[in-house]
Parts: sequence; structure tokens; C-alpha cells
Amino acid sequence: MKVWRVLGIDDSFSKDFCCLVGCVMSGRNIEGFMFEEISIDGFDSTEKIVKMIKRSKFFNQLKCIFLGGITFGGFNIADIKKIYEQTGIPVVVVMGRKPNMDEFKDALKNLSDYEERIAIVERAGEIYEFGSLFIQFCGLSVDEAKKLIETNTWRGKIPEALRIAHLVASAIVHGESKNR
Repeated sequence: MKVWRVLGIDDSFSKDFCCLVGCVMSGRNIEGFMFEEISIDGFDSTEKIVKMIKRSKFFNQLKCIFLGGITFGGFNIADIKKIYEQTGIPVVVVMGRKPNMDEFKDALKNLSDYEERIAIVERAGEIYEFGSLFIQFCGLSVDEAKKLIETNTWRGKIPEALRIAHLVASAIVHGESKNR
């Protein structure tokens, strides 16, 4: 079986700082890391994710981008369609629980660009249940997304690159890793 490079991106934040960490893996091997800062409750996560990926030496080798949800740094919403369009790399959003969309939309009403944020959320598409996970995706089929999750998960319930990205981001912001 061919082993592909995948990228897991997750965040961690405090009241005045948020970072995105990307972990690149090939099979069970960590190949490298990426880092970018974003604004809390801002509107720059999509742009910064694309920038981080495109400047990476791994850009042309990535098979998939796993995101730990579509919100980073509070309500800085990543547009998975735009990420796919601008990188050409399929995106799989992995969530441990299904979001309550009514509560989510109510919370967004307090932020600027409410309509644009809601449009991004709706463009992300249907949320599918997959075992104990919930997923959204762009640039591949539901079966391909599930297969990529299965082949890249061996410790815990989420893809390893995403788990490690979370641990590193937590350590940067909080001084130590927090389990995911």
C-alpha cells in the first residue's frame, strides 16, 4: 500500500494569542511541522492556512488536510471550500461531537461579518457521522474521507497528524500539552 503525506492542523489559544500548528506525517513517521498565528474571533484562518501550506516544502506532496473542526481561535471560521480551491488538496474536518448548529449560529450573531461567517459554515456542507466522529469534507468522496481517517488513525480516535498538532499547539500556548 502506498503511504501518503497528510497534514493535520489544530489550534490552541489564550485570551490574546492563537496559533495554528500543522503536523505532516507519512505513515507513522512525523515529517515536519508548520506554524501560523491567527486572530481570536477574527477572519483570517482560511488565508493563513492556505499561506502556511503553500509556503511549505510539503505542499506538492500532501494527499489530505485534516482540520480539527472549522473554527479556530474561538470563531475564526475556516472556509474548507476555499482551502481546497486554493491548494488543490482535499480537506477533511474531524470533530469529536456534532455541533449544535442553532447554538453555534446564535453565538456568531455577536461577531462582525455574521452573514459571511454563516455562509462559510453552510458552504462546509453536510456533517456525516463516522463511528464516534463527525466529519465534513471537500475535494473527495465520503468513502475516500473515511478511508483516509481509518488509515491515519492508530492511537485514539482521530488521525495521528491531527492529534499531534493539537498537542504541540497546546504546549506552545499553555506551556504543556493537553490531551485530545
